[in-house]
Amino acid sequence: MRSARWLDHLPPWLAWGSIVSTGAYAPGELWVMALPLLAAAWVEWRHGSLARWRHALEIAALAGFLLLILLRRGLLPTVVTTLFLLCAVRLCLPRGLPQRRQLLLMGFLVFLTTAVSTSELDFLLWSVVWVAGSSIVLMQLTWEKSALLRQGPLQPPPYRLALAWTAAVLVMAAGFFVILPRLHLGLRRIPVGIQAMGGLQAGLSDVVALNIPGPVLGNREVALRVVPAGSLTREQRNSYAGSLGLLRGFTLEQLEGQRWEVSPITPRRRRVQWAEPASNSRPVTADFFVEPGLMGTIPMPYGQADLDPAMGDSLRFGQGGSLRWVFPVRRATAVRIALAPSELEPEPPPRGQRLALLTATGTGTDCARNFSFREAPGDLPARDLAERLTARLRSGFSYTLDNPSGGAPNPLEDFLERSRSGHCEYFASALALMLRHRGVPARVANGYRLGPWIEEGGYFLVTQSEAHSWVEYYDPASAGWRVADPTPSAPGSLFDSGTFLARLARWSDTVRFRWDRDVVRFSDQDQLAGAAWAMDRLGSLASWRPGRPARVLGILGLLGALGWFGRGHGRRWLALAGARKAGPGRIRELRPLVRKAGLILPPLPQETARAWLGRMASLRPQRAAQLASLAREADAAIYGRKPGAALKAMAREEARHW
Repeated sequence: MRSARWLDHLPPWLAWGSIVSTGAYAPGELWVMALPLLAAAWVEWRHGSLARWRHALEIAALAGFLLLILLRRGLLPTVVTTLFLLCAVRLCLPRGLPQRRQLLLMGFLVFLTTAVSTSELDFLLWSVVWVAGSSIVLMQLTWEKSALLRQGPLQPPPYRLALAWTAAVLVMAAGFFVILPRLHLGLRRIPVGIQAMGGLQAGLSDVVALNIPGPVLGNREVALRVVPAGSLTREQRNSYAGSLGLLRGFTLEQLEGQRWEVSPITPRRRRVQWAEPASNSRPVTADFFVEPGLMGTIPMPYGQADLDPAMGDSLRFGQGGSLRWVFPVRRATAVRIALAPSELEPEPPPRGQRLALLTATGTGTDCARNFSFREAPGDLPARDLAERLTARLRSGFSYTLDNPSGGAPNPLEDFLERSRSGHCEYFASALALMLRHRGVPARVANGYRLGPWIEEGGYFLVTQSEAHSWVEYYDPASAGWRVADPTPSAPGSLFDSGTFLARLARWSDTVRFRWDRDVVRFSDQDQLAGAAWAMDRLGSLASWRPGRPARVLGILGLLGALGWFGRGHGRRWLALAGARKAGPGRIRELRPLVRKAGLILPPLPQETARAWLGRMASLRPQRAAQLASLAREADAAIYGRKPGAALKAMAREEARHW
């Protein structure tokens, strides 16, 4: 029984694990929830009891609750942390069956608050673990209650049945999920957030600042997935990668010192206009599954895009030429795009205030002008100048996330003259300033590079580590904006390698994407489509008639299955049938006991009820007294013509122990 008391610690810890899987709480908050449970486990391990300090513990729990309210941690975190405190207090005190049920109930309440706030695949796995763990705890509590009525040594509960119960729950949940009407409550993650790690972290931003020290950390948070229409060959996939290579989020035209920002005078459309792709080029069609983010921006490829008209009321153009959601999205949302790729974005030449904005060079940027004239002297056209400077930066500099120039007094000068290495923001800022010093309107664009191809899922994966900066410059000869990317090639991501970890990461992301696309997004339209598919298949079965060979094979297969199934159970069935025909089996009141115990100890032919019950008593001596009383009651009912109601009740009670 001592080891069974450790099961009382299982529900709170399972609830805590489910909270960890959501990533909704900061590490400090998770430790505050776990420390009381760790203290309770230490008390259990020391075989201690804090019954003498019961009132002190209750006052401490109340004080913790009031402290959380004063700290304004939010209603939900306060309730969850208080429940963990109450669980720890209950675990430190003497507890009977009612108190142990309270622990299970409090763990369930914590689990329920988490279940309504997430739909991630990780939480599904914790849900399965929770069902299995709570089944074990319920089985233990029920088993101990019934054990008090038994005699003899206590047997352990059949814990293996918890696996069968969990499987049954999953099957029923899957069935209800498919057939029940869809109900969307608009629930979202618990708005408490995770604290950022130290240093810079890769990700899309509407600001480029070079004077921030510290290395740039990788960020594998998914930004979007690009799912091409239909299956692709390797050549088609390479064509897709070329057309969707850069996905623009913002254009940064305003320069303050060495800091690039979105300008309020950058032209933006008043409404979303659905442009038709050029007729002389084949459009590239893909679904952009954009994850929700603080920026609310949809990265767009270069070219003329024909978007799904049904999305017209959901999108708008914002500052910096960005395409945004009208209302914040709460989960990954698909946008279908048919794109006619183009290397040029037509626009009239900038004039007046806008031209001054696009050629401003700020302070401390003379190093960019000197580098420009040194590497590309003479009066060159805008396109030739941009291509020559881009080639020089790509060949003579190196890419690194260590950010060696971030802490320098003049980061741009340190990058061009000393370190000659940095991340994409340095390359883009340097090229844009070089062009501006030569009179070419230029700006920095922030967005993403197209990520690796996930063969297992059939899509391109773009994470925050693919966040990228490049340059757009105005070409007067073509009357439009052109793209220049001066950043050297970056090292490949984990998903590109052929290692076991890479394959595991690709499969993991594929499963997560399919879970969100096929399960979380399962709607009433999907139900109707599935029902129509099932009706079509059933309709085709109605006209199908098996031929003679199929009927013969079916009959032989059925006979073989019956023979295999009856091989192990046939003898038991025959023994049970014989037991019913034997002496005790003829007594109607004893049939419940004959059905249960007859499989273990079947009555012999012509054996009396008393003799059979005597053999049962020799098999289980701890039941000898009850079986002797049952034998006397059977004799009284058979020979004394006594009513058999009492005999029937005693037989049913005895059957429960066999």
